Amino acid sequence: MGLNIICKIKSFFLHLKGLWVVVFYFLISCNATTHPRATDLEEVPLDYVSFESLFFGDLDTPLEDIKAQFPFFFPNKTPDSLWIEKRSDSLQQQLFDATKSISKSHLKSRVTRVLQYAHYYFPDEKLPQKAISLLTDVDYSLRAVDADSMLLLSIDTYLGVEHPMYDGIPVYIRNKLTLHHLESEIIDALAPRFVPAPSGRTFLDLIVQHGKRLLLHDYLAPELENYQHIQYTATQWEWANTHEAEVWRYFIDNELLFSTDESLRFRFLLSSPYSKFYSYLDVDSPGRIGQWVGYQMLKKYQKRTGESLKEILAASPQEILKKSRYNP
Repeated sequence: MGLNIICKIKSFFLHLKGLWVVVFYFLISCNATTHPRATDLEEVPLDYVSFESLFFGDLDTPLEDIKAQFPFFFPNKTPDSLWIEKRSDSLQQQLFDATKSISKSHLKSRVTRVLQYAHYYFPDEKLPQKAISLLTDVDYSLRAVDADSMLLLSIDTYLGVEHPMYDGIPVYIRNKLTLHHLESEIIDALAPRFVPAPSGRTFLDLIVQHGKRLLLHDYLAPELENYQHIQYTATQWEWANTHEAEVWRYFIDNELLFSTDESLRFRFLLSSPYSKFYSYLDVDSPGRIGQWVGYQMLKKYQKRTGESLKEILAASPQEILKKSRYNP
């Protein structure tokens, strides 16, 4: 057999080997999580009420009528005179005017979509059937609240990063005050229904719990960009991706995973301008980097095990750490 023919045969088998590699990775990708199309989701009932429009928009509506319809918004100890004064307050009216640019029908459709996905993955869960938007004096600590049969939305915390009403609010908080993060806030509000509270107090327990919560976002709002789930900017997400290995090495080298040091929450899990390594990593780092690491660990676990969402949410932190083989 000629040398030229032998070379061609070897080339053929090398090509074939490369083809099998392509096929192998194609099969892996076929096992990746797929979500139902929005058009295939079941309808869910949702009554949307704009409380701010009723309270601040039509001042001729008697306060007693509003109180009768929404008694849970009016503590008994607060005199009616304060509510009447608040309805006509110039700053409150200015805040109300700012929210008029938000389409209520668009808001309702986005809330409904999240609830549709939640119903798909958790069909036995009794979900909220009413969404109520209201003004909360820009209380960004409670942008969405799961109140059993109701979902409360602080509509004045979704006006946009550059809105003048947010002047004086730190940038790292202001970056979240946008409609881009509406679905994320709704899912975070609903998450305690589906994500078990951690049974332990270690740093691993905490980052895995956050990872489960953020993985839930992938299922209930699959159309969002990755950085929207954790409410990062695209730049913050890029930093986390670029420094992932260094962050993980810091956690391992300093033996943080099984630590119960309460300061770790403040340094790596709570909302802040940056994460606190007390090193060069602090520069340009986003806050809550421990949440981000937990999210990546859960994604690895999902890909390696192929488990269902409910199985993943029930898995222990130790099992997730072991089976994910997370080691960027």
